[in-house]
Amino acid sequence: MVWPTVRAVLTVVAMTGIVATDRLSSMERGLQGKVALVTGASRGIGAAIARELADAGAHVALAGRDEATLQETARSMAPGNHALAVKADVADTSDLDRLVGKVVAELGGIDVLVNNAGLMPPARQIYNVDLDEWQTVMNINLRAPWYLSKLVHPHMKARGGGAIVNVSSTSGLHHDIGLGVYGISKAGVVMLTEVCAKEWARDGIRVNGIAPGIVKTQLAGSIIDYLKTRNIKPNPMNMFGEPEDIAKLVRFLASDESRYMTGSIIRIDGGELL
Repeated sequence: MVWPTVRAVLTVVAMTGIVATDRLSSMERGLQGKVALVTGASRGIGAAIARELADAGAHVALAGRDEATLQETARSMAPGNHALAVKADVADTSDLDRLVGKVVAELGGIDVLVNNAGLMPPARQIYNVDLDEWQTVMNINLRAPWYLSKLVHPHMKARGGGAIVNVSSTSGLHHDIGLGVYGISKAGVVMLTEVCAKEWARDGIRVNGIAPGIVKTQLAGSIIDYLKTRNIKPNPMNMFGEPEDIAKLVRFLASDESRYMTGSIIRIDGGELL
């Protein structure tokens, strides 16, 4: 009599498949009905994040300086959810005030904020950086994430909590000659993440950061070209990241799949800093 044994095995296999399917479905739609705001969403990592969050069920507000490209990205997102494209310059705090007001008015609130917009200036040693360049980099890479987080805090608190994901960089964890002002701004994002995480945990707001290595984007184009022409390995895995690699991690940190995480800085860099 082998049938009972076979039947039991088939039952276990079937139930395992059901659980796996349910879990996959939960991850894919883990942001159902949530409202997410993504900066720097017109291209590259930001556009990939916006699409990933929409695939997970979120209504997504895309912010960036190029309205035409924003609209194009919005049209490429999963149907069935609201995609709101808002032209905004994160270096301008009045634009950020307007951005948050528009998102709340049109989408009803904010549950997820992804501070992705960033600027990498030309490589130069720190004594060659002038005051205008310093201020511009700090305004975009550090002041904007702080100010946007400050603006969305009361809206998240009123909704019982939320999730903020700050995009730092491996340059914020380890200095590279020539990337001083960029690295300093991204190191500031690491500390901003930890400060907000500790202060806002009582409000149900989780704040985590990611530190990508070299990703195939316009921002990193010159670095990729430099490494390739000199046959230099970018990391132990000898590969460059794709924007979608970063987007999947952001989706995890934005959803309840990471409900026990706050104040974390996750490297996603092919082992660059090992």
